[in-house]
Amino acid sequence: MKEAMNLTDLKNREKRLISPLQRRIGLVLIVLGCLALAVGLFGYLAGDWQIPALSGMTDQVFIAREVATSAGTGVTGAFDMNGEESGVHVFYASLSGADDSVLNVSELESGETKKALKGGSLQFPATKERMTLVLDEEQPIALDNGVTANKSVKFPGAGSSKYRSLKMTVEGPCELKVYALSSLSGSARRLALYNSINGQEVASAMAPAFSAEKTLEPLTLQIPASGTYYLSVKGDIPIAPVSAIMNYAVMILLFGLLLMFNGVMMRIQRAERMKDLLFVEPALILFLLFVYYPVIDLIRISFTNMSVLTTGKQEFIGLDNFKWMFDGAGTRYFWESLKITSVYMFWEVVITLVGGMLLALLFNRMTRSFNAMRAIVFMPKYIAVSTSAVVFQWILHSSIATGIGQMEGILNYALSLFGIQGPHWLIDADTALTGVLILTGWRVVGYAMMIYLSAMKGISQDYYEAAAIDGADGVQRFRFITIPLLAPTTLFLFVTTFIASMKVFQSVDVMTGGGPGTATNVMVQWIYNLTFKDFHTARGAAVSLVFFVILLICTAATMRFSNRNVNYDA
Repeated sequence: MKEAMNLTDLKNREKRLISPLQRRIGLVLIVLGCLALAVGLFGYLAGDWQIPALSGMTDQVFIAREVATSAGTGVTGAFDMNGEESGVHVFYASLSGADDSVLNVSELESGETKKALKGGSLQFPATKERMTLVLDEEQPIALDNGVTANKSVKFPGAGSSKYRSLKMTVEGPCELKVYALSSLSGSARRLALYNSINGQEVASAMAPAFSAEKTLEPLTLQIPASGTYYLSVKGDIPIAPVSAIMNYAVMILLFGLLLMFNGVMMRIQRAERMKDLLFVEPALILFLLFVYYPVIDLIRISFTNMSVLTTGKQEFIGLDNFKWMFDGAGTRYFWESLKITSVYMFWEVVITLVGGMLLALLFNRMTRSFNAMRAIVFMPKYIAVSTSAVVFQWILHSSIATGIGQMEGILNYALSLFGIQGPHWLIDADTALTGVLILTGWRVVGYAMMIYLSAMKGISQDYYEAAAIDGADGVQRFRFITIPLLAPTTLFLFVTTFIASMKVFQSVDVMTGGGPGTATNVMVQWIYNLTFKDFHTARGAAVSLVFFVILLICTAATMRFSNRNVNYDA
C-alpha cells in the first residue's frame, strides 16, 4: 500500500512540474497529428487500397497521372466526385481562324472504338485502353446552327485526360465552337482547353444541362497560338494535391502518428525526459518505414492483380493468387522451387558447419604461417557476391577458355590436362546447383572457421588436461568436449546460415538465372522472375508472403529446440 502511495505521489509531482505552455504545445501537436492521420488514412485508402467508395475519385486521378506521364508533364486539372458520370456529351465542333474545320458527330459510327475519329484539324483521339465512345441519343438535340444531332461523343469526368476528349492541332490563333451538354441532369459541367505540351489550361466554358425548351448554343473558346490542344472535362477538386496525398499517404500517416505520440508524451512528462525519446524516434521511423511497412504492403499486394506494368488502378481479387500457387498452374513451380531451395540450404549448412569446424581444427595454431593461411581462407567473405559469381562463372563455364572446346571453363580445362572430362557445370541441369554450391563453399567456410576458432579459444584447457589424465585420446576429446562446448556457436552458425541460404539470390541470378530450365530456380529467384520478368507482381508478393511464413516457422522451431537442448554453460 505504501509503495502504491509513493508511486502515486511521484506521478503527481511529475505532472506538477509540467508547465502550462508545454501542455498547450502537446494539445496542438495532438490536434495536428489527428488531422495528418486523417489525411494520410484518406490517401492510403484511396491510393493503395482503392476502396470502392472512393473509386470515382481514384479512377480520375490515375487517368490524369497516365496522361501526365505520357506528356512528360506534372499532374494537372481537376475532377469531380461523381466520376465518369460527371462528363459531357459533345455533338458538334468547329474551328475558325488559322484553321477552318468541322466535326459533326452525327456522321460517326456508334459504339466504342480505339481509332481516332477525325474531322480536319479536329479529332477524338483514342488508345487501346482509352477508347472513344459514340452514343445514340435517346432524343435528337437541336443545335442553333440548324443541325439536329442524334449522336454524341461522351467525355468522362477524368481530369486532364487527353484521351476520350477533343484534340486539335492549329497553325495559329483560332476560335473553337463546341456544342456540348452535361452528362448530369440539372447540373452544368466545366470544359477546359489545355495545352498538350505543358498541360496548362488556356480557356474554359460551362456545358449546360439538357433543356428541351430551347436549342443548344455553342461554347466558344479562344485558342491563343499555334500548337496542339485538347478539350476535356474539369471538375472542382484539384487533382495534383490529391495525387500527392495518395503518393505520400504512408509518410503522412507516420507523421501524424508521430505528432500525436509526441503531443501525448509532452502532456504527461517533463521536457527533460523527452530528450532520450527524440533521439530514438528517427531510427524508429526509419525502421517502421523500411521494415514493417513493406511487410504490411506485401500482404495488401498479394490480394490484388498488381503488376509492375500497372500505372494506376488495381483490383482486389481475394485469394486468387494463393489458389494459383497451391491449387493451380503455380503449384508445381512452388513445390519444385521449395525443394531446390531446401537442397541448397542443406548443403550450404553442411559445408558451413563441417567445413568451418574442420578448418578451425586445422588452423588452430598460433604461428605466423597459420595466421597468413587463415587470412587467405577468410578473405572470400569480403568479396562481393556478384563479383565472385562472375569469376566462378568464368571458371566453371566460359566460351573463352582454351583446350577442350567451347563453353568449357578453366576448371574443366585443368581437369582435361589429367585426362579427366569434367561435367558441363552450369549448363547441365544435374550439375548446375553443384556449380553454385562450389562458389558458396568457397565464400562461407572461412567465416565459419573464424567463428569456431574464436569459440575454441574460449574453451578452458582444464577440460582437455583432465580428459588426457583419464586416458581420452584426441578423437574422444573432440567428441565429448569440443563439440558439446561449441554447441552455442554451432547453433548461431546454423540459424544464420539457414536464413541466408534460404534467401540465396545473387549467386544464382548471376551464374544461372534460375536455369538451365528450373534446375536452380530457388525461391527468391522465382519471386524475382515472377515480379520483374513475368510482370506478375501480385503473384510474387503471394509467394514472398508464404515464404516469409515458412522462414518464420522454421526459425522459431529452431530457437525453441535450442533452448531445450543447447547448453550455454562453458
